[in-house]
Amino acid sequence: MVSFSVPQAGGFFNFSVESGRVLFAGSRHGSVSRQVSSDLISAFGSFGFSFLTGCASGVDSSFRLALSESAFSDRTIVACAFRDRAERLKGVFTLFVVPVGLKPKVALAKRTLWMTNRCSLLVLFPSDPIGRGSALAFKSAIYNNKPVFVVSKKKPLKSSLYKVMHSSLFGVVEGFWCVPPVYADTGLCYEVS
Repeated sequence: MVSFSVPQAGGFFNFSVESGRVLFAGSRHGSVSRQVSSDLISAFGSFGFSFLTGCASGVDSSFRLALSESAFSDRTIVACAFRDRAERLKGVFTLFVVPVGLKPKVALAKRTLWMTNRCSLLVLFPSDPIGRGSALAFKSAIYNNKPVFVVSKKKPLKSSLYKVMHSSLFGVVEGFWCVPPVYADTGLCYEVS
């Protein structure tokens, strides 16, 4: 388990996640600098996480490149919605994760659901306003009781499904933790102290 502590008025909000796999996802029209992606990969890698990202352009591409050049490339999976992309991408392990013959939009959505089902937490770099793919990743992670760090200046909407807290992720990026209230027997829990 890896514990996170977010400063709050009057104390800290603490939560833990299994040190499994962190998913990096976001807008196909955005990008993340090599420095930011490398710093996040190094920070999560030092806590024993492995990595997951997708086959799309934009944010996925930024993390694929940084992961392929990192010391953690052997702990990385790139989930692909299309067989030809899985065969074409180099530098990290690629996996074709959807049934053959799906329409492109359906294949991308199925790939997103596959990734959020297999991660321990999601780091999301959405566009503003949030696009459909990022919204699907966010909702799927929350519904699967996985915390999401949204890299954005805009605060996510409040919901009974998660607690929203402004924070910094390892001092690298600013945004908001969205943490669902989960019970200890699921392997993820939080408490306010």
